[in-house]
Parts: sequence; C-alpha cells; structure tokens
Amino acid sequence: MKKIFSLAMMLVSILAMFTACDEDRDSNPVIKSPTTFTINQSPVADQYIQLAKGNNVNLTWSQPDYDYNAFATYKIQVGLVGNDGKVTWNMKDGKPKFLASTYTKANSNIDGEEIAAAICELDGFKDKTEYVDKGYREVALRVYSCIETSMGEEIAGTGIMSSNYATFKHMAAYNAVKSPGFIYIVGSLDGWKEPNAGNADYYKDWRLFENEDGIDSKEYHGTFEVPAGDLLFRFYAALTGWDADSYGSQKDDSPVDVSFDASGSYEGKLVKGKGSYQFAGFPGGKVKITVNMKKNTVKVEVVK
Repeated sequence: MKKIFSLAMMLVSILAMFTACDEDRDSNPVIKSPTTFTINQSPVADQYIQLAKGNNVNLTWSQPDYDYNAFATYKIQVGLVGNDGKVTWNMKDGKPKFLASTYTKANSNIDGEEIAAAICELDGFKDKTEYVDKGYREVALRVYSCIETSMGEEIAGTGIMSSNYATFKHMAAYNAVKSPGFIYIVGSLDGWKEPNAGNADYYKDWRLFENEDGIDSKEYHGTFEVPAGDLLFRFYAALTGWDADSYGSQKDDSPVDVSFDASGSYEGKLVKGKGSYQFAGFPGGKVKITVNMKKNTVKVEVVK
C-alpha cells in the first residue's frame, strides 16, 4: 500500500508541475508593437541656453504602449532646425545616430556636452581646429524607444521613434568636437624616453589611436616597426611622468616574460602599473598592437 500511495503522490506532483508551467506560460506578456508616443515641450524652450559640460538639459516624454509595464530603453537624437523649419537629424550611414547616454525612465537630464558634440557633428567639424562658433540656433531633440535583451540587442518590433520632437529656440554649442583618443607606447622600441609633457613632440609617432567609428570606445590600435632584440614596452594614458598614468602587465615595476603563439599572436591582461611586456629575442619587423582599456586586454600580432 505504501508503494501505491507513493506512486499516486508522484503522479499528483507531476500533474501540478505541468499545470504550473501552463499557468506560467499564460502569464508571460506578449509584447505589443507600440504605435506612438510623444515628447513634452520644455518650459525653457524659448530661453537662451549655452551648452556646457555638466549643464544638463531636461527632456520628458510619454511611455510607449507595449501592453504591459515594459522596461524600455530610451535614446536621444539631436537635430538642427533650418530657416525653412525643416530638421536635419544627426545620422550615420543612413541611420539615426543617438547620444551615448541612454535612459530607462521617461525623464532625462542630458549633459550639455553630449548635445554640443552632436551639433558639431551636424556642422561637419572633424577636428577641434575646424570649429567655428555659430552662435545660438534652434535645436531639436527626439526620442527612440525599444526593448533590449540582456545582451543589449534590440527585440524586433519594439523600436519606435517619438511622433514629435521638442525644440529649443536659442541653444548654443561650443567646441566639443570628438576626435579619436590615443595612448602612448613607451619602451625599447622608442628608447625609453621619459613620458612627460616636454617630450610630446617625440611621442607623436608612438601613439595608438581609437578608430574613427570607435570614438570613446577606449580601444586603441597601432602598428610599429620594431628592431631586432628584446622587445619591452608598456603604455601611458598621458605624458605625466613615469608613475601616474602607466599601464602594463603587472603593478610592480618589473617586466613579465611573454611570447607569441604559433600564429604570431599574444593576448594578455592590462593592469594599472609599471610592469612591462617582454618578448625576448624578437627577430625584428612590424607588430600590430591593440589595447582595450575597458576590457583591460592587450593583443600583439606580428605583421607578416
């Protein structure tokens, strides 16, 4: 009887489990493709606004109707309003280019530096030396909403641009032109000259740069001709002397022996410190170096 009772209880448990699964599936929301949402016009839309880093611009909007309390991601696009009232939006490769900061609530405080940088892009300035002050102009802002996966990928059918845009009648940018960032490589290949401000001209040829389409990515690339012999180097984020801005293989000021694999490649970690990477007996030639200061990685490849 005990065995029969145990078997009966097992069957009841299994049935309960399937029922719970069915109920769980029934409660999972079906994402509805929203059709519209609107931006609120700013109460300071007619005031004179001089953009600056830390001088935030507030923007609010209604929530798109996803048919449930969705955790949406909101992105901001900047445009310039022409004399004919038409808006020229910041675009890249035919697609909207959004500000770097994103939001999860229908309320944003946008750093003035981000807006100014977008205006500089719209004006076509590629370098800080090209900048021309164009004074106060009418600027438009609109919002894009979507739902993203945990990996930051947009879920199909959830993206929607606001049906209107907010305008600021008198907004002035400044020289916030974004250009690729760079770091310095210091070591046996460039003579271990001290990385200070007085040697800035010397180190112009010993820099690794971000890609044009990867500004603020903190990933830097450079290819260098290296003489034969032991190859040692580390990296500097700025020319402030030997200690403050040094990055390498370890914290201590002592080289770490590393080597290329059979394909002529090396990958390792990057830490805040003065430990150099040391490739003993390098035969000479070109090497391509990639440094990612967000992921804290280094990759060195022999160029064949």
